Amino acid sequence: MVKKMKILNQNDYPNIEYKTNLNDKTSHAYLEGSIESSGCGLCCLIMMIEQLTTDSLSIEEAIKLSYDNEANLKVGTNMRILGPIIAEKYDLSYETTNDEEVMIKHLQNGGCAIINTGGNREGYNSIFCHVGHYILAIGYTNPYVRILDPDYKVSKYDTQNTVVDKKGILYATKEVLHQETDNRTPKYYLFNTVI
Repeated sequence: MVKKMKILNQNDYPNIEYKTNLNDKTSHAYLEGSIESSGCGLCCLIMMIEQLTTDSLSIEEAIKLSYDNEANLKVGTNMRILGPIIAEKYDLSYETTNDEEVMIKHLQNGGCAIINTGGNREGYNSIFCHVGHYILAIGYTNPYVRILDPDYKVSKYDTQNTVVDKKGILYATKEVLHQETDNRTPKYYLFNTVI
């Protein structure tokens, strides 16, 4: 039996509160924080768990884990904190890398990678989001990494030609991902089943 792929879109959850940036309680991320505005990391974790295990994680449970482990102290979700906690809870391997070849090999071995894109910066306009954003890599077929974007909108990808959109599954080369992540460390959070 083939498992149905779960695709989660943070824009479907504007009314689920997710306060981040606790260090600045006057910030929009704290005062108006929601899954829609700040939940890309949590959505990627939920989709990754669905891809790799027979378990599931609800948005509410993911928020609680983030709060309980203080992965929300800055804007968004700190994957360095929450990634290893999720991996342990769901019996997954976890590591990080800045190397696209390592990430691709990991995908070829059946794993998933949460990609830490860096947004717009001087001399570069980001494809995936104008600010920092997490997306989920679910596979690789040369020369493309298959990606799920928790902030998916057709309009994000219909006017540019560096990412191919096939019904919500995105295809990008390692060169594109290198550019998208070159101001981030780590670039890739790698998860897989433990053999």
